[in-house]
Amino acid sequence: MHRTTLKMLVGLAPFLLLTGCVGSQPTTKVAVDRITGSWAGPHGEKFTISADRTFTTSGLDSKKLAVTRCPGKPSEGGWSFYVSEGHGTEIGEKTAKSGSWIGLSFHGAAENCHFDLAVVDGGKALCATDDRDLPCGLDVKFTRRS
Repeated sequence: MHRTTLKMLVGLAPFLLLTGCVGSQPTTKVAVDRITGSWAGPHGEKFTISADRTFTTSGLDSKKLAVTRCPGKPSEGGWSFYVSEGHGTEIGEKTAKSGSWIGLSFHGAAENCHFDLAVVDGGKALCATDDRDLPCGLDVKFTRRS
């Protein structure tokens, strides 16, 4: 290997490591009351999560969420915490009082929209993901709106 190529690879290593870490973040188990309320993403994405297991949302057509096929117009649906069924299997359970992963079910025109939310930053943020191995896999983090 040429010295120039080696130097270039060594120079790129920190950037490759950062890219490899996108989405990998520990999740936090929280109670329902810690996630109910209004949340906003960095590019105009909005979620309002209710204790009755419904949600409303808008702006989900942002560039980072394009792969989810979600609409930008206001949409609604239902949510549940994922709970373990044993043997590595989890299901959405509408009566679960706490959890670290939130399954979303969109209704109407948004029913082709698919992603989940992971509770991160000690419960202070919700990350959009389409990969359970990467809690922040879609690189959109929702924070509580005041």
